[in-house]
Amino acid sequence: MHLTNLRLRHFRNHVDSSFQFGSGTNLLLGDNGEGKTNVLEAISYLCLTKSFYASSDALALGFGGEMFEVGGTFVSGGGSEHHIRVAYTRSPVVEKVVTVDRRHVEPFTSMIGRFPIVISSPEYAAIIAGAPMERRKFIDLVISQSSSAYLQHLIDYRKVLRHRNRILKEARIEGRDCSELLVPWDEQLIGSGSALTHRRAKFVREFQEFVSSSYHHLVGSAEEPAIDYKPMIRISGGSTEAEIGTMLEANLEQMRSIEMRAGVTLIGPQRDEIVFKINGLDVRDYASQGQQKTFLIALKMAEFFYLKDRSGETPILLLDDIFSELDEHRAKELLHFVEGLSQTFITSTTPRFFENGAAMDDSHKRFLIRKGAVIEEGVPV
Repeated sequence: MHLTNLRLRHFRNHVDSSFQFGSGTNLLLGDNGEGKTNVLEAISYLCLTKSFYASSDALALGFGGEMFEVGGTFVSGGGSEHHIRVAYTRSPVVEKVVTVDRRHVEPFTSMIGRFPIVISSPEYAAIIAGAPMERRKFIDLVISQSSSAYLQHLIDYRKVLRHRNRILKEARIEGRDCSELLVPWDEQLIGSGSALTHRRAKFVREFQEFVSSSYHHLVGSAEEPAIDYKPMIRISGGSTEAEIGTMLEANLEQMRSIEMRAGVTLIGPQRDEIVFKINGLDVRDYASQGQQKTFLIALKMAEFFYLKDRSGETPILLLDDIFSELDEHRAKELLHFVEGLSQTFITSTTPRFFENGAAMDDSHKRFLIRKGAVIEEGVPV
């Protein structure tokens, strides 16, 4: 799969920018703040219907603007073309419209996985060093892009969790017992929660191979990466979904009075943890900054190969300013690694890592971005 063209209108600092991309490497050059990352953000909108780092669509509006529009054309591995358009309007009413081939998309989550994408950016450093929620978000998006069933369980679970937490909170404030009100929500939480936990455990076992391969490709075999899944409830590697459901039910019953005093759900996959290790040691506590960055890149490359293997399409790869965070050796190893994998978009403030790369042709292109405008194109990558 690749993106042939892209147009941004009133998106961030791009008033009206158009691109014709190559199917190989597309290098976006420019100083910080000129609009390079905004191009990657726009591609994220086409694939996921949202930004990969902004918390609100309104933040993507051009200065003083009331609407933005992003449009682009994908060509699948089978050769079929699809035109995607995302338009957001703030005034007179807030409205967001997503269309594929001029047909409205509802719900927006149905777009996830249709045009698979892998994004590596400094914004994702929290996956390694941040709170458990960041690691859950990471694996949830990877699995969701390869499994619509998992995505639906995730949507259902979040809905149940919101309702259940509201009941617990109101009951705590009012000082009453809400056990009977929780019964139907407990049943749904157990159903969706056991499905999520079972699938996450399976994913981590499968994903380990991809992470090891990617990490070793970047740094050799002296260091051994690992991923440990630590769900809220104790399960074994062979636990079935039904067995997990039984354990969830027992844990909910045990924690009933504590949850009512706390006013919040304390049991379930929303409290799972994923631990990353190098040579058996937790990356957060013992890895150097360089090792943490390398581990994150290895995770993203593993995500690429996992999705390629599971989704039936080759994902688009977005690499946002990651070379500036690596030493020259690791930067060149990564560049060599990604060459030829898929259509790749790379942002950088300097061309020095790319001077000996592939020659400019229909597949490999370079764009100079300045003040939200494309002012130069066609220089060898």
